[in-house]
Amino acid sequence: MMRLFFGLLIFSSLTAHAQQYSMSLGIYTGIAVPFTMDQGINNDPRYRTRYSVKFAPIGLSYSMDYEHFGILFTPGIVNIGQSSFAVNNVGGQIGIRHINLTYAQLPIGIKYHVIDLSFFRVSAVAAVGAAYLVNGKETITHEAAKIKFPTTVYPILPSGYTIEYDGVRAPAVKDYPMLQKQDFNPLQIFVSGGFRSDWDISNHWRLSFDFRVNYGIREPRTAAYIDKVKANQTLYDLPGIRRDLYAQLSVGMARYLEFEKSDRDRKKRLKGKGQVYSPKKRSHRRPKSRG
Repeated sequence: MMRLFFGLLIFSSLTAHAQQYSMSLGIYTGIAVPFTMDQGINNDPRYRTRYSVKFAPIGLSYSMDYEHFGILFTPGIVNIGQSSFAVNNVGGQIGIRHINLTYAQLPIGIKYHVIDLSFFRVSAVAAVGAAYLVNGKETITHEAAKIKFPTTVYPILPSGYTIEYDGVRAPAVKDYPMLQKQDFNPLQIFVSGGFRSDWDISNHWRLSFDFRVNYGIREPRTAAYIDKVKANQTLYDLPGIRRDLYAQLSVGMARYLEFEKSDRDRKKRLKGKGQVYSPKKRSHRRPKSRG
């Protein structure tokens, strides 16, 4: 899949050389809705799904657009990781499990222009990029309650956890550390797809709205931590495959750096800023004399 994407990217770059183009550079920000697909959490009676929105800090955008397609580079910072409600042995909410991952990502993508007008463009976007872990942690906070711990972790229960016939009576914990940064892989690969709209609000500035769904193709946790989970050495975690997915909506502003002369003239004509009409000069010849 990666080879196919970069093959298309190289092919697009080669075929674009002789076409009209425009180049822009800008910044963007937005929001992300994360989803953590974890078999362990899904099968664990101690948790229930919780949805949240996270802020995506400012990133940069660089775009080269041709007649039917474009190339887009959007490095930036993204915050992901879905949280879960902690529940007691009868399903009552008693706390929350937080997953927080911050990545510096370097996605490069291809745009195919579905709608291409003089001032407005809608494009389908496909991208792939590396993401480097800046910070990562996973914690749990819950009040004192009776919780359904799996019997496999009974041997490692700390003092204060009392086994009863219908669960384990656990004390209150606050920001109990489940995973630290070293328990996550430092590199992730995200593939994404979505749509982007670009609005030319002037001859020099472009306003953009970008919506994409991003999928992490690698297990975000290290093999060493996964081995601990499989060996029942983690108090609040069950074994299972995990993948990160998030939907991101971004708003950006960019300035045109360069565009081909023929493309510039076309934009001016379509926006009513072409050359002003001037009548042809008349020859000043003397009138013929009569008589």
